[in-house]
Parts: sequence; structure tokens; C-alpha cells
Amino acid sequence: MVKMKLKEIADISIGILAKREKKEKGENSYKLFSLKNYEENQEFEVIKTNKDLSNNLSRKGDLLFRLLCPNKIIYVEEDIQGLLIPSQFCIIRTQKIIPIVLKWYLESQKVKDELEVKASGSIMKSTRVSSIKEINIPSISIEQQKNMEELIKLWEKEKEVSRNILEQKEKLYNFYLEKMLEKGENNG
Repeated sequence: MVKMKLKEIADISIGILAKREKKEKGENSYKLFSLKNYEENQEFEVIKTNKDLSNNLSRKGDLLFRLLCPNKIIYVEEDIQGLLIPSQFCIIRTQKIIPIVLKWYLESQKVKDELEVKASGSIMKSTRVSSIKEINIPSISIEQQKNMEELIKLWEKEKEVSRNILEQKEKLYNFYLEKMLEKGENNG
């Protein structure tokens, strides 16, 4: 199988150093992406600067690769496009491979093991952007990528349905357990 380096099929850039930009004041206003805000659906912090940071804004289809371990990869959809990406992430933009397929591959155990060996730092391990650029990516036909994308999306939907079922069951079991507890207290 023919392989190529990720840097050959994607533009990979590190986010901005947010602390430096927070000290600046200016007319350009940007919402700053953070993993915590993203996962907890909270408002994003706003940075104002005179610099044009539009190249560091998330775009639909980008992959945001968290450089601190454990690594995390986020596929940018409409809800998080246009956010300023901080230096804890690198932005991966590709037109030669379907982003969802690339995300799946980068999250594979094979790539995780490869990056773990290259991670640096004693207290807080991190992945260098240069290591990400050197990841070998298999050459896959666009037809095969589309088939993979369909399978990945199906699996994601199945996981979501399973999570919802578990949440509902947990509520149901807790309801019955609380009723049993109340009944026991009333009979005691």
C-alpha cells in the first residue's frame, strides 16, 4: 500500500498564543475556542486585537488536534466554525482525504501508539506538530473513502443511540430504586 506523509496531503498549522493576544486591545474581535467551553456548551471567551488572525479561525471540515496528551481530535462542524484556535491545538486542513476518514485514522490505536513514542515532556506530555506532519497516511481511493465515511457516520449514530438508551435506563432504574427506598422508609 502506498503511503504518504500527512504534511503532503494537508496544511497543518499551530493555533495562536492566546495569552499574548489577550494583552492586546483592538478592533478585531474573535471568539477563542477552548475544549472546556466546547464540551460543556458554554460561551467562548472573546479576544480583541488589531491583528488579522483570520488564518487561525476554524473552518467547516477542519480537524483540531489537541497537542497535550491525551490527544483529542475534533471535527469542525457549523457550530464551531469561525472560532480562533489557541496554541494547544493544531489545525489540519485537507482536500485530498475526507476529513472524517482522516480523523478516524488519526484516532486509531496504530497512530496513537506512534505518537505516544514521540510525545515529549515529563509532567505534561505533548505532541509536537512536526510529529503530526510525519504521520504516514495510506493512499485510499475516493470511492473507498466515501464507503469508510458512511460506515464511520453509521457507527457514530449507533454510539449516540446507545448512549441515549443508557441514559434513559439509568433514569428509569433510579426512579424505581427511589420508589423502593421511599416504600422501605414508610414501612420502617
